[in-house]
Amino acid sequence: MSQITLTTNFTKNTSLQIGDQIYYLTGSDTIQRIGPVIKIADNYIVCTAEGNLSLLTNSSYIFLGKDNSKNTSGITGYFAEVNLKNTSEDHAELFAVNSEIFISSN
Repeated sequence: MSQITLTTNFTKNTSLQIGDQIYYLTGSDTIQRIGPVIKIADNYIVCTAEGNLSLLTNSSYIFLGKDNSKNTSGITGYFAEVNLKNTSEDHAELFAVNSEIFISSN
C-alpha cells in the first residue's frame, strides 16, 4: 500500500491515535476515506492511502473517525441500579429520569 503525508499547520485533535481512520470532504460534500493513521508528528500525519484520493485538495476539510468497538466511554457492565428518595416534607414531582447507554468495550 502507498502512504500519504498530510501536512498540518494547526493543533491536531488530542484524541487522534494511530489506527484512526482519516476522511475528507469533497467539493460536492461527499465523504471520502483516505485511510488509517500510521504516524503522528507535530506538523504532519502519515496515513496508508487506501481510499479514493482523486478529489483531495489543499483546501479539503479533513477529519477523523474512531473505531467504535474500541473507543467507548460511560458505565460498563450489564446493569445499573439507582435509588431515588425525596426527603422533603413539601409536595414534590419528579419531572424526568434519563440515562445514557453505551456499548461495553470490555
